[in-house]
Amino acid sequence: MKPVFVHGTAGPGSNAPLEPIIRKTFLDATDNCSWLKKDDLVLIKPALNSPDPYPATTHPLAIRTVAAVLRERGARVVIGDQSGIEHVLHHKDGVIRGSSRGNYTCSGMGELADPFVAFEEGGWDEGFFHYQSRRKSSWKAGFYLTRQVQEADHIICLPRVSSHSQAGATLGMKCMVGLLREDSRMEFHANGPFNQFIKNSAKGSTLVSRDDGSGKFLEKIVEISDAVRDKLRATLFVATRVQATFGPDRYTMRIGPLRLGKAYVAAPDPGLVFASADPVAAEAFALAYLKHLKASVPLLPALTERVLLSGNPYVRTLTEDPVRHHPFIRHAEKIGLGRMPEKILWADVPASLQESIDRLLNPGKTG
Repeated sequence: MKPVFVHGTAGPGSNAPLEPIIRKTFLDATDNCSWLKKDDLVLIKPALNSPDPYPATTHPLAIRTVAAVLRERGARVVIGDQSGIEHVLHHKDGVIRGSSRGNYTCSGMGELADPFVAFEEGGWDEGFFHYQSRRKSSWKAGFYLTRQVQEADHIICLPRVSSHSQAGATLGMKCMVGLLREDSRMEFHANGPFNQFIKNSAKGSTLVSRDDGSGKFLEKIVEISDAVRDKLRATLFVATRVQATFGPDRYTMRIGPLRLGKAYVAAPDPGLVFASADPVAAEAFALAYLKHLKASVPLLPALTERVLLSGNPYVRTLTEDPVRHHPFIRHAEKIGLGRMPEKILWADVPASLQESIDRLLNPGKTG
């Protein structure tokens, strides 16, 4: 059993330091990095879909704190990602536009001097490898992943809590999409809603979008984590601010200077920092927290999302289905990635919030 460790912050208006909370939560979830040996290479995987700042991307302090803890214990650390197709377009002939490295600094996530690796810079064939597994029934021909996965001894996932206009939610499982090569991204997006926006973003490249008719959009997202299951040591969220509508970026659509679908940002008091060595337990807790926050979104932003995303069943899945029945959780448990939370260790979290999360994780529970 791998618990979920949850620590409340002092709230959005407080000057109380966040860094000690992140540090303690990370060390608790990793058993004080008991798996780490000197000179091991650790890949930190943030959520860097765009150049937008937190909470559209990972909290900068999560990066700095976790990297510092790992270095103190003798690790070599790299931070790596490739932004979404809307912001970085990469195909077999090279990078057409955008830069994940530029997005890393523009978002405020880190500095130029940081050991950041932009996956697209590794090259189409040289920088990625083909992954195939019997557990990946949704990806008939497998998919392509950054070679940074092969080179790393350990992986730490640092997502953010956000809703998502296509997938419904973008949490730990969705964060792993950044490991994929662009053609594999196109493949799973072809099964999802609003894929025309992805196809428009890929114009000018050799990338193609073919819907295989499987309807396995969310299952394909989950199965990416199968490729890192033996190296993923923890998933940690800093949720002092949360995009509770739309997402993953600040705006769902950018058409020239026009911006549509602005994400409503909740500022919970207190916010939460939570982590687990079990990626499914962490995902389930994050889903429950997002559902909790979406229930208190003001009428106008809630109605705007409902109208603009009315054609997306995955948004309804997030709000209407019990957490344990969500496709992310159901499929992840099916392929053995982890389990629903069996133990949650709370610190400085109001009893009312604990009870709300517990009801969402265990509907119908009595006593």
